[in-house]
Amino acid sequence: MGIRLVFLLGLVCCLLSGVAVAEPAASGNEGVNAVEIEAFDLICRCNTSSIVNSVSLSSGGSYVAVGGFDNNVSFFDSEGTKLWNYGTGDIVYTVSISSDGSGVAAGSNDNNVYFFNQRGKLLWSYETGGSLNSVAVSADGSCIAAGGDDGKVYFFDREGNLLWSFDAGSEVRSIAVSRDGSHVAAGSNNHYIYLLDQDGKKVWEQKTGSVINSVCMTPRAYYVASGGSNGNVYLLNRKGDFSWRNNPSYWVSSVSLTTNGSHLAAGSFDSKIHLFNRTGTELWNYKVGDTVYNVEVSPDSSYIAAGSWDDKLYAFSLEGEKLWENKTGGKINSISVSRDSSTIAAGSDDGRAYLFKRNGTAFALLLGDDSFLPEEPEEEAELMETEDTDQPLKEATAETGGVENKVGVVSDASGESPEDKPASEEAVSGPISPDGDSSEDSGVMGLLTSFKLPLSLGLALCVGVVLTLKLRKRKGSVETENLGDLEDFEDLEDLEDLENSDYENLEDEDHS
Repeated sequence: MGIRLVFLLGLVCCLLSGVAVAEPAASGNEGVNAVEIEAFDLICRCNTSSIVNSVSLSSGGSYVAVGGFDNNVSFFDSEGTKLWNYGTGDIVYTVSISSDGSGVAAGSNDNNVYFFNQRGKLLWSYETGGSLNSVAVSADGSCIAAGGDDGKVYFFDREGNLLWSFDAGSEVRSIAVSRDGSHVAAGSNNHYIYLLDQDGKKVWEQKTGSVINSVCMTPRAYYVASGGSNGNVYLLNRKGDFSWRNNPSYWVSSVSLTTNGSHLAAGSFDSKIHLFNRTGTELWNYKVGDTVYNVEVSPDSSYIAAGSWDDKLYAFSLEGEKLWENKTGGKINSISVSRDSSTIAAGSDDGRAYLFKRNGTAFALLLGDDSFLPEEPEEEAELMETEDTDQPLKEATAETGGVENKVGVVSDASGESPEDKPASEEAVSGPISPDGDSSEDSGVMGLLTSFKLPLSLGLALCVGVVLTLKLRKRKGSVETENLGDLEDFEDLEDLEDLENSDYENLEDEDHS
């Protein structure tokens, strides 16, 4: 009887489990495994002839500008096709592209700032008093800021008119421009951080204890962050007051803020990526194989990209989980994240710029957020095939899904409310299938499928319990007549207790 019972239970479980496991294979989610799916996919390698110093992506990742030791400014599409290049008089240390890809600025060791339209026509150049270390273009391409070894910050309109210059008194190492071009931040060798308005007026200046290697700001310049050679990271509000400072390491090479200023990422020469909240508390750090030369928080705050001299590009969640890494052919000197957060570019010592596209399905699985599931991409402005024009293209402003508004917003110590609040997250109506389809039927079927295996196993267990009880009842009625009717025992544990008590009584009688 026992063998027949085991065989019967095994057959029932196999049949029911087989049905439950086999059926999902017919759905549209074949082979989807979070372990096997890469968070980013390599879409192209943009080949140059020498070390790449700087890369900059357009809003949707359709175009990338590249500058390097080959003295060229190069322009590629997202398939790796070189659309044009321009030879300058020396090494190109810095490039910046407008969001719509219609304008490209570059700074060279030949002391010149260059500005090109999307087709590679040189619209103008301006000779400064030293090598250029940093250039930045506003999102709409209407203004360009530059800083270099002559200690000055330069501000141009799109036509190349110098609107103003500011003398910082020492080498300007890093420049940042607010999204609308209304503010410029600069970090200098003289240990100062400056915030200037669009008329060149100094809004504030703040002295630190070190050379400023990197500056960044929120889109409307409510917060400015910087990192220096003494290992300090600084966050300042619009009044120029220090919100906080922290010393996590030595020689901070790069800083980047979330769009609402709630988190600050830093890369350093101690081979670590650091993340801080708005109060300056270090939330986590992650050590890689060599110097972290660049970090950038994606605009939707779904990941932090980091490029290292260990030849690898990394992506982390804001919680510190490593989402992905990819080995390139050389040290990574520059990274850029597209404004829609879909694409990362990395410039390497191997003479290539690498472009990686975010895998929405992988991000949905890794972060548990259906908004990353693939949708129809919005078209970005095509490369102009008509006659040359100096007018900027209409900016592509693709909406971003993801976790931006999951990042907490904390009011500033001054009591003012931050201007740079994250956009509200779009509501998702109905369940979304892995193919991006949303339907009530698919949601119901998915629900039934998800419960089928547990129900099947539960049914098999019930059958087993019932059969076991009947077997024990029959056996007990024959072998233990003195125990009475088994129906008096609602719990098998009560029966076992009684059996044990009888056994103890027998032992007592033997001893007596």
